Amino acid sequence: MSVNRLALAALLVESAAGTNSGAPIRAHLDGRELMTAGRMHRILPALRRRVLGLPEAADWLRTLDAVRHQQLMRQMQAGNDLRHVARGFADAGILWAVSKGPVLSDAVWPHADMREFTDVDVFVHPAHFAAALTVLEASGFSLVDRNWPEIRRLARAEVALAGPSGLPLDLHWDISVTPRARSTFHIDLPTMLSRTRHLALGSGVTVPVFDPTDLLLHVAFHAAQNGANRLMWIADVFHCAQSAAIDWPRLTDDARRARVATPVAMVIERAERTFGASFALTQRLRRCASASPSGLTARYRETSHPFPGLPHDRAISGLEFSSARDSAIASLGSAFWQWADVRRIEARERRKGAGGNPLDENIPDAAARRGYLHDVLVATPAASQSLSPLRATGPSA
Repeated sequence: MSVNRLALAALLVESAAGTNSGAPIRAHLDGRELMTAGRMHRILPALRRRVLGLPEAADWLRTLDAVRHQQLMRQMQAGNDLRHVARGFADAGILWAVSKGPVLSDAVWPHADMREFTDVDVFVHPAHFAAALTVLEASGFSLVDRNWPEIRRLARAEVALAGPSGLPLDLHWDISVTPRARSTFHIDLPTMLSRTRHLALGSGVTVPVFDPTDLLLHVAFHAAQNGANRLMWIADVFHCAQSAAIDWPRLTDDARRARVATPVAMVIERAERTFGASFALTQRLRRCASASPSGLTARYRETSHPFPGLPHDRAISGLEFSSARDSAIASLGSAFWQWADVRRIEARERRKGAGGNPLDENIPDAAARRGYLHDVLVATPAASQSLSPLRATGPSA
């Protein structure tokens, strides 16, 4: 990597860390390349704070100011929509939490205008999912996923909606979205929801959020599932892991029980390497990364392809993270299936073109909707026994 590209990567890391704000830039950087890299890593709002006031950044600030303005608008939209959620869910007695986006922006990153997000993730107890969907629709939310036969066929643990403000909201009934992921990873969402805390967001609305240990597990798992190849996701882990409230032994036990120990440990170690940090990761959890082929591969690749990767770099897919499992054989199998899925999608697009998302088709099949909501309860029998499903009215009943 050239000196200028190393300086560019260092500037991105400083921006995501929230350090050296206003300090001189160490090398002449190509503004177009910097903007492309910052957009790829989803840290343009953080980059703005880092370079604000620098004469050499004057040409970039118009773009960066616009990005910050758009993010502040999304924060206002999120606050507005979450007021509707909080009011409706409180009246219905629904057990829920907000995670990622607005929570990380307002309560975890150093400044509320640093962390970009484009949607809101709401997690509800599986036994309350049908009622939660009905409450949201009655509160002005509209379905984005509208093809109920396809929703049922895919069996994803989320349904996409748009809030009254227009901001996307994903309603989840499990941390692992796909059936294949749920067959491998067993994160206990009902238990996480039983120990939530309340957080007042900057917009003024108070919402339940995962406790610091559960939040760290969630963002580390999310980063791994997406390849851990975006600096924003690694910065999420870095900022979360600095909390003095993290219960590291509990994190270890929960990760091992959920079979996510290897990917979670790998992502936390990537955060350490990226930001020059050292966290109180237990040796039991650290060994899950150091003894796994996936963890060894990740560290080896970083010697020749340092993180964060830049546009046009090779080897930034992150397959070693997204395929990481707690056994070598399972990791190898996951890597194969992910590779096969990509090849299958590419072949389909060559034949038919990219096309649209079939979930967007408006097929309001009431029977398929009822079937999907029944499948949620069947897929989580223990959770369904721990709480009685709420009586819901309208199309989901």
